[in-house]
Amino acid sequence: MSAPAPEPVKTPWRDVTLVALVASVDAVLRLGRLHPDEVFQHLEPAMLKAYGAGITAWEWQVGLRNWAIPGLFAGLLKLGDAIGLHDVQARRALLELPQLLLHAGMLGAVWRLANRRVGPRAAWWSVVLVGFSAPLVWFAGRTLGESLSTAFLVWGLERLDARSAPFDSAQGERTAAFLGGVLLGGAEVARYGSAAVIVPALLVLAAQRRWKDLGLATAGGALVALLLGLLDKLTWGATLASPRFGGFWHSLLEYLDFNVLSGRAAQQFGAEPWWFYAGSLFVAPFAVVGLARWWKDASARSWLLVAPALAYLVAISATPHKEPRFAYPAVVLLVVAGTPAFAAWALVVFQRGFGWKGLFASASVAGAAAFFFVPTPYDVQRPEQFQFTVRASRGGHGLVVMNEGVWGSGGTFYLGAGKVFCTCDFPRDPCFSQGAARDPRFDRGIYTLDTGNQERNDDTKRAFEALGFHLAAEATNTWYFERGAPTP
Repeated sequence: MSAPAPEPVKTPWRDVTLVALVASVDAVLRLGRLHPDEVFQHLEPAMLKAYGAGITAWEWQVGLRNWAIPGLFAGLLKLGDAIGLHDVQARRALLELPQLLLHAGMLGAVWRLANRRVGPRAAWWSVVLVGFSAPLVWFAGRTLGESLSTAFLVWGLERLDARSAPFDSAQGERTAAFLGGVLLGGAEVARYGSAAVIVPALLVLAAQRRWKDLGLATAGGALVALLLGLLDKLTWGATLASPRFGGFWHSLLEYLDFNVLSGRAAQQFGAEPWWFYAGSLFVAPFAVVGLARWWKDASARSWLLVAPALAYLVAISATPHKEPRFAYPAVVLLVVAGTPAFAAWALVVFQRGFGWKGLFASASVAGAAAFFFVPTPYDVQRPEQFQFTVRASRGGHGLVVMNEGVWGSGGTFYLGAGKVFCTCDFPRDPCFSQGAARDPRFDRGIYTLDTGNQERNDDTKRAFEALGFHLAAEATNTWYFERGAPTP
């Protein structure tokens, strides 16, 4: 009589979700942004779809992005209206809910991946180390393509790795491979650059001769690709005069043409040397230690994360146009790959007594925590400005943002629909000298200080005061003005 199949180990979703909440709370309460795309590639198109008012970036004029995420956000905004949710920050919290679920799904994948290799105790610490690492806390709750796609990538690759997990039947393993393909397809929809991770992952399956899993994963990804093509057909195919392929996969084809085939991305946004990302990779020292342990211990090793991460790094290093955020998917994949081995080793070290190995393990974790305080390419920018924009949305009717361009602002999303908004550099610019001077709806103002020119700052303050504004609050390098007499 054969032994019964082992019961699948359940993912501790409550604990995982509590860890995931940290990034969501940071995004909703601290606000700010990591890159203009956080506002103008998802939030502003959602405003445009929901209310007919939003700032349209050039990508949305030519159809280089797809409507999957902005369409979902637009639907949530209308749902918020239906249930009486009108405060800007409350709306941002509503949009955070699907991202929280996605991030929790990713951390659940981290737990399962680690549990298969190093057991449940080290798996729990792996979730904590990954979830509380600085880049994830800053990125995971943000409405960036990198944030969304990376969560899909980790989850999808973990599902492809799941053949070593206990299943009640072969059906479970087949479902995991197909679901892995669907999740990788979701990563591609969220960010087309994710193909540089997905294709190498499929090649790893081929190298391991996992032909059935490769076929199922490809089928899952193909299903998502078909839905993406249909979405582009129904959106860009209906709105553009001459969409590529009649609209099917129009956004993907436009992306490939701009970023890969034509070289226009480097011409428009600049080029950087191949080693540009070197300083962005070492923000989790414990994971570096873990990768060294990963190399020594075959039981903790999974090429399904490391090989695609390295291939992706090669691809983005060879691409002329570079930005720090582009390295984020590789950083997360390598951190997730290395952390289980580090957690298992550290637990053994601490059980045997502290010693120099314990000191080294502690220093590795402390070094990662230091990046919350040491400047890195992943730091959140302009939190005070965005907080003041939300404050202006509560009771204000219009906002002047001075010494900051449109792409550095919070856009119409953080001010709210139906309110006037403009940006300028100096009081003499039309936004201020004609707009605010003649239109009383402009009753709030934000000025980013010129730290090297106090005379300019003083002149700007007097210009605001001449129009009836007063300085209502100030933060680091930012002044907030309200029009009318100060509240007693």
